[in-house]
Formats: sequence, C-alpha cells, structure tokens
Amino acid sequence: MTRLTRRQLLAALAATGAVPQLAHGFGAPTRVDIAELDLGEGTLSRPNAWKRLLYETIQTTSVECEPASVVVSPSDPELFAHPFTVLIGEAGLPALDETALEQLTRYLSYGGFLLIDDTTGTEKSPFDDSVRQLVRRLFPTRPLSPLPADHSVYRSFFFVDQPVGRVARARVMEGVTVGNLTPLMYMRNDLSGALDRRDDGRDANSVVPDGPRQRREALKLGINLILYALTANYKKDQAHVRQLMREGRLE
Repeated sequence: MTRLTRRQLLAALAATGAVPQLAHGFGAPTRVDIAELDLGEGTLSRPNAWKRLLYETIQTTSVECEPASVVVSPSDPELFAHPFTVLIGEAGLPALDETALEQLTRYLSYGGFLLIDDTTGTEKSPFDDSVRQLVRRLFPTRPLSPLPADHSVYRSFFFVDQPVGRVARARVMEGVTVGNLTPLMYMRNDLSGALDRRDDGRDANSVVPDGPRQRREALKLGINLILYALTANYKKDQAHVRQLMREGRLE
C-alpha cells in the first residue's frame, strides 16, 4: 500500500470534502509556504524568517516553495491549505475554544505539521506553561517527549547534531509522536529568531554563543523541518541522505 505524504493527504482530503470548505485548495497547488498560527495575545509573527527559510529551501533542495508566509487562526478552514504551520510565542497563550481546538486536532491527525517556537530562551516561562497545557488538550494521552538523536527530523536532509536557534540552551527538541510520525514539535531555542531579518536584509538578532556557524546550523534545521513535514520519515536511509547533502549548497 502506497503511503501518502502529509501534503498529498491534506490535498486529497480537501478534494473529497473531508476537510471543511477551503478558499482555494492547497495553496498554490505545488508550492509550499508557511502558515503562522495566530492565537492572539502572546503570539508573534516573523514573516521574514520564513521567507528566508523557504528561499534557502528552494536553493538547496528540489522542493517547490512560495517564499512567503500567511497568518491564520486555528479556527479558520484555510488552515488545511498549508501542510507546515508554526506557532511563535513570547508570553502566555490564551486557551483555545473548543471549535479551534477540534479543528487543530483534526488538522494534525489529517497530516498537518505544527512547529511551536519558544522565543524566550529561558528554562521556564508563561509561554512554556501554556504550550504544555495546549499540547495536553490536543493529545490527552500522548505527552511531549524529547525527540531521540536518531529521529528523522535530524537527518531528513542534513545531519543535524543539536537543534540550535538564536540560543543553544535546550539540547533537544520535544514532540508528540503518533505511530512513526511526529505531527507536533516544540523548539525551545528560538529558531525563528536565528532566521529573522530586517526589511533591509540584515539579521534581526544576534545568535549566541556560536554566531554565524550557529545561524547556519539553525537554517539547516529549518530545512530539515520543511522536508520532514512534507515527507515524514522515509529518508532514514543514510546513503540517500549523504547523496542529498552532496547535492546541497549549504556547508
């Protein structure tokens, strides 16, 4: 039996009407963008970070991307038009109402992917507390757990040793795994902060402790996340990954 990618599954469900009415199918049908979830208070938007990531994904891989992001509410049916969503936060998030919670749960179960990006760079914060409450509501029987070092997200394109972002405090990402898929991942090192740029093209934030090298590693992780969200874990074969790395342009 052929396994559909997340992208194909969402598109197929939209076509059959299993997903609530969509404004225009699956984005620009073959191009990937990034949807930022807007939960209101505590939520950030960093469109330039995702524009940069998608541009580098185009340059480095064969994935067709639209280097842009959109902002969507978790209760908006437009959510299903985007296989890759992010939730960026700096403060405690409001609780989702039941309609939004049900739709976000359905989105993740149908093959959508959610990256939660903690920008605080701290061990504990109101944002972290609210994320863990949200995940408990989305997955009542499956808690957030550290992703193992051999998880597919660390080798879906590049080999990544540690999930760094603007900071390198947390040594692992966490996630919720269902079967052999992880539809939700939680990044504690401010990935979007490392990728973000000002409108003039300069980096928006300093990266510590390892400066430019760490920023490159954050970009590699971002590309891996895109590839994982679209293809799940079929690229565990190391020989295939090495070939992809030889073809890539990042060091």
